Amino acid sequence: MVLLNFLAVLQMARDKPPDELVWPLRLLLILLGYSTVAVPAALLICYVRRNRHAFETPYFSFRQLLRSFAVGNPEYQLIPTGEKQTSVRKEADLIPQTRAECTSAILTLLGCFGGIQLTLVAMGYLQEQIITGGYRRADRLDVEEKFGETQFLIFCNRILALVLSFLIIAKDWTKQPPHVPPLYVHSYTSFSNTISSWCQYEALKYVSFPTQTICKASKVVVTMLMGRLVRGQKYSWFDYGCGCTIAFGASLFLLSSSSKGAGSTITYTSFSGMILMAGYLLFDAFTLNWQKALFDTKPKVSKYQMMFGVNFFSAIFCAVSLIEQGTLWSSLRFGAVHIGFTRDVFLLSLSGAFGQIFIYWTIERFGPIVFAVIMTIRQMLSIVLSTIQFGHELNFWAAVGFSIVFLAIFVDIHKKYSDKKRVPQRSCFKLLTQYVEQSKQSYLKIVSTKTHRNLTPPLSSTTT
Repeated sequence: MVLLNFLAVLQMARDKPPDELVWPLRLLLILLGYSTVAVPAALLICYVRRNRHAFETPYFSFRQLLRSFAVGNPEYQLIPTGEKQTSVRKEADLIPQTRAECTSAILTLLGCFGGIQLTLVAMGYLQEQIITGGYRRADRLDVEEKFGETQFLIFCNRILALVLSFLIIAKDWTKQPPHVPPLYVHSYTSFSNTISSWCQYEALKYVSFPTQTICKASKVVVTMLMGRLVRGQKYSWFDYGCGCTIAFGASLFLLSSSSKGAGSTITYTSFSGMILMAGYLLFDAFTLNWQKALFDTKPKVSKYQMMFGVNFFSAIFCAVSLIEQGTLWSSLRFGAVHIGFTRDVFLLSLSGAFGQIFIYWTIERFGPIVFAVIMTIRQMLSIVLSTIQFGHELNFWAAVGFSIVFLAIFVDIHKKYSDKKRVPQRSCFKLLTQYVEQSKQSYLKIVSTKTHRNLTPPLSSTTT
């Protein structure tokens, strides 16, 4: 009886517009839609794992594809499952030692930052143009209509990114490393990324601008804590102190540079808003660290393999949700009869696809913490450019917050670079000391052996 009442409530909820439902019920409907994909996939994974030997074939086939999906390719793994590299060593290896390596790392980081900045700015402009602007009908030029299905835009973005990554992988197939983890592990990234975006947009209805600012600026600290849970990454108290300092400086800058959020009319923070912002930070931090964990496999997953896997599952999730809501075909019909809509959606999806390449490149090369710092700096620089464009002035506390952020980043980089330079010196001195000690022990052993031989009488003399 309880189950029937629950199903009746869900049916009534599906018939209502999304804005008329409370956010827990909307989230439940989304999760139920995703479960129509997740439950059959979980059953398939269990079946293949129990009968994995039946899916092993010497040539590529559908059975081999199912095995790669559920089990992976552990025969290509270079490090046994029981052995685990320390994350501290892997993070330390990213720090350049020579001036040439430092210059190369700086240029790569600037390229990643510039690529992320350009693609995200283009995405924001095109998305605002599609959502807020109108499109004329091809059959009636005097009629303009607006498009409001944002999930269809996400679906198109995922499809184009999926095609782009597939073409790159197919072109350089021989250069791609073998994919050791099961393919379904990318669904975790897709799911957490989708839920974090949903929590972020939903939280804007319940939290004030200062709360939004402080939570977004705290992304670095949350990413560090999640890295401890997901990857076993160990951070020193100095690292946590730098993360908190960056969060404090960014919050001070963002709160001082604007007295209110752009377009934000919420002046209070409710309990629901805090839950949603916590969900946004946790799922977003999990996404970054899970991607880094996959990049750390041996042989590591390439950024294009990661891009293909994440967008494959995201496209499936979006397609199922659009079909269940009945908005997929209506969105396609809108694009067929409105002038310029298909062009804008293609450009939006193209900028998003290239943006993913820069994002995965940053996480693969520099790690999730650097990416979180880049996004924080990007938010600050967008405000600086806005003040320059419109002739506004930054007050004293905004300048102090801006200086605190970059000072913390500089101190953190300088300390890690100095520690990295001292490590080889300690190692060489330790090796030299061990070599001298071993040589000394060997010499004493030889001397002791010769002395013992000289003191021991010959066997013939004792017998006579």
